[in-house]
Order: sequence, then C-alpha cells, then structure tokens
Amino acid sequence: MKQSDVNVYKFLMPLFFSGVAFCLSFYFCILGVSLYIYSLPIYAFLLLISLFLFYQTDKNLNDLMKNGKTTFDHYQFYHNSIGIYLILSFVLFGVSIAYMPFYYHGGFLFVWYCGPMSILCFISFIQSQKRIKLLKKKYQNKDPHYKQLKL
Repeated sequence: MKQSDVNVYKFLMPLFFSGVAFCLSFYFCILGVSLYIYSLPIYAFLLLISLFLFYQTDKNLNDLMKNGKTTFDHYQFYHNSIGIYLILSFVLFGVSIAYMPFYYHGGFLFVWYCGPMSILCFISFIQSQKRIKLLKKKYQNKDPHYKQLKL
C-alpha cells in the first residue's frame, strides 16, 4: 500500500452519493411520490460500498502497523473516520426513530434501512477509535517524553 493511498476520499465518494440518494428519498417521501422506495436501496448500497472501502483501508493500515510502519497520516485517517461515522450514526439513528410514528405509512422503509446502517456506522466508529488508541500507544512507546498527540 502506497503512502498516498491513506486518505478518507476513497470512501467519501460513495458516502457522498449515498447522502444524495438519501436526501432524494426524503424529498420524494415529502412530495408523496413513491420513488423513495427505489432511492433507499441505492442509498444503502452506496453506504455499504463506503463501509467496505473503509474496512479494506483499515485492513491495509493494520498490516502496515503490524510491520511497524506508522505515520501521522494513519492517525489522521482514523481521526477523520471517527467524526464521519459518529455523526452519520447519530443522524441515521435519529431518522429511524423519527419515522417510527409513520411506520405503517411508508416509514417502515426508513426504519429498516436507517436502523441497521446506523449500527454499522457505529461499529466503524468503534473500530476507528480502537485503532487511534493503538496508534497513540505506539507513539508513547517510541517517545518517552510523549505527552499527547496533538493535531
């Protein structure tokens, strides 16, 4: 894995288009058009692609960390991932809770698409947090005068 491959843009592109499909599904639902039934699977598919790319990059970075090759770019990648997936997890959980009263009027699609995706994003958040703690521990072991890793 090249050093230039460590970036968040790899999984942000499908995540962006997933957000566009998600906003379109809201718009279609508000208009009363049944096209949101077709845009929600597109949102879920693109979010799953984004999560797959995140875990693929995470696996490659973990292999590099096992070989002793850690850089600040690894820390920055996980730091950005924490923010992205935490916010996304809360938003999707909020949407799934907000559509509970409308469960029988088309809200069940939003509940069953947003609820599991919220859990998957929260799992990615936890994975990023574990890697950051591991990276901080490695930096502490390298430098005895280490206080705190600052951005």
